[in-house]
Amino acid sequence: MILADAPSGTVTVLTSIAVFGLMFAAAVLAYRPIGQFIRRQEYIFATVLQRRLLLDVRPRSATILAGIAVAFLAMVGYLLSGSLLGAVLGAAAGVLLPTVLLRTLVRRRLDRLEAQLVGAVQTLASGVRAGLNLVQSMQLVARDGPVPLRQEFVHLLREYEYGVPLEEAMDNAAVRIGSNDFRLLFSALQTHRERGGDLGETLDRISASIREIQRLENQVKTLTAQGRATARWLGAMPGVVMLVLYFLVDPNGVISLFTDGLGKLILLGIVVLNIIGFLWIRKIVAIDI
Repeated sequence: MILADAPSGTVTVLTSIAVFGLMFAAAVLAYRPIGQFIRRQEYIFATVLQRRLLLDVRPRSATILAGIAVAFLAMVGYLLSGSLLGAVLGAAAGVLLPTVLLRTLVRRRLDRLEAQLVGAVQTLASGVRAGLNLVQSMQLVARDGPVPLRQEFVHLLREYEYGVPLEEAMDNAAVRIGSNDFRLLFSALQTHRERGGDLGETLDRISASIREIQRLENQVKTLTAQGRATARWLGAMPGVVMLVLYFLVDPNGVISLFTDGLGKLILLGIVVLNIIGFLWIRKIVAIDI
């Protein structure tokens, strides 16, 4: 009754003060969780961009770009759907986008490194047979090898030149690269340094073993290609069906999925089930030999 009898200007002022107080309280409560999330994202960017990909990119810059992507996709989702749900879905896509992009970059780099490994082992073997020691043979790869393999060996040798033992530098490289083939190579080199023997012959056996492992992996990829294609089609099919329904069958029904409450619930269920099915198929066809 007091607010009803008060002048409209006073009500507006009180409402503004209340809204400002609520916003201030929300900012204070969310400050620590948001700060922790930002620091965690910067750590992830530093680990992947600077250690895994060996890129000279500041984690803070990557975090700012990720925040801009979240805000932009949230705005696009709101403009397309006209509802808060669309903004939430857009923001969720913006949060997932950096993770997907980083995983794609790491996967492509790892594929290139593994494809170049056999040639690198053969170069090491040729250098050893020419009278060079292991470090000098690695310097050949660091100087003449292809990118990104050359970058990894340059980083390994730089650690060795700064006083890190060669065995520890090879362990660091194996962890940084994250490839079983590279772990096999560095483990065999460490064993040879401890027990001795013909290094050239050892490198030849490693090269043959890695070549056979890669042949089997390519064969598995060929046999599971149909399953992986099914997963991709499963992920794209709801969007294709929705476009067909919108342009050819029932455009009003498709629009109601984004405007009606029950339609939004159905749409959310479709998205969740589609993601579960996609990940399930990918898990089935992901065979580790």
